[in-house]
Amino acid sequence: MVRGPAIRVFIALEISNAARSSISGAIEGLRAAIPRGVRWVDPGGIHLTLKFLGNIDPVRTDKILESMVRVGQEVSSFSLTLAGLGVFPNQRQPRVLWAGVAGDMDPLTGVQLGVEEAMAEQGFAKERRSFNPHLTIGRVRDGVSASERQKIGASVTLCSLEPTESWMAETMHLFQTTFTPDGSIHDIIGSAPLLRPHG
Repeated sequence: MVRGPAIRVFIALEISNAARSSISGAIEGLRAAIPRGVRWVDPGGIHLTLKFLGNIDPVRTDKILESMVRVGQEVSSFSLTLAGLGVFPNQRQPRVLWAGVAGDMDPLTGVQLGVEEAMAEQGFAKERRSFNPHLTIGRVRDGVSASERQKIGASVTLCSLEPTESWMAETMHLFQTTFTPDGSIHDIIGSAPLLRPHG
């Protein structure tokens, strides 16, 4: 069997266009407050990641998608909304800037656990950290001084997100990431629908 070059993939849920534009506005505000030291994420490429799989042989994608479809048949679609901005690991030494999500957290956690189990069966290492749903909006660059980091952390707490209507999470996608000089491009390789709620 011919092995293709490895591809970098992850499983994620899309967010609504309204959520994307709200995040875009927040990034603009933060960019003004934090002129340097942060690599901002293109709002068009923001997703709610359920499981990062890393570099894989492309022949594995069929099996991954089959597993995703099985997981999707066990979880009903659910509603999500944006919920505030924050940083990991803490405000004094931020490394990742994020927008939070709220809404139907039980089914969200359920689908993430389902994906985690299904991928473990295919040999992917289980995530040791507990699932903390968030949308990454920026990463603090290496070499940023402690005082700059504190300023970045403080700026995030002062900025707010434009509230948006909630949206329905109805499909999970397997995305492939391609790195380009202009940033990362995420293409959907395949998708798995979640159950429609009865009613």
